[in-house]
Amino acid sequence: MRPQTALDWVAFGFLVLGTFAWAYFVTDVNILDLVLEKVWDPLDDVVFVLIGLSGVYWLVRVFKR
Repeated sequence: MRPQTALDWVAFGFLVLGTFAWAYFVTDVNILDLVLEKVWDPLDDVVFVLIGLSGVYWLVRVFKR
């Protein structure tokens, strides 16, 4: 299923970001924490919540059809 709306693209972008973050996490490196901690410490938590919400959004979108 291809993203069609702006919300689809934003959610898809967070899913891609989450994929790379998970790949680094498996190797015991939390890349989002390393990068975003310098900006604002809780920002990585906010991004992980957005990644989770994006996953739920896409699951609903895929199985709703």
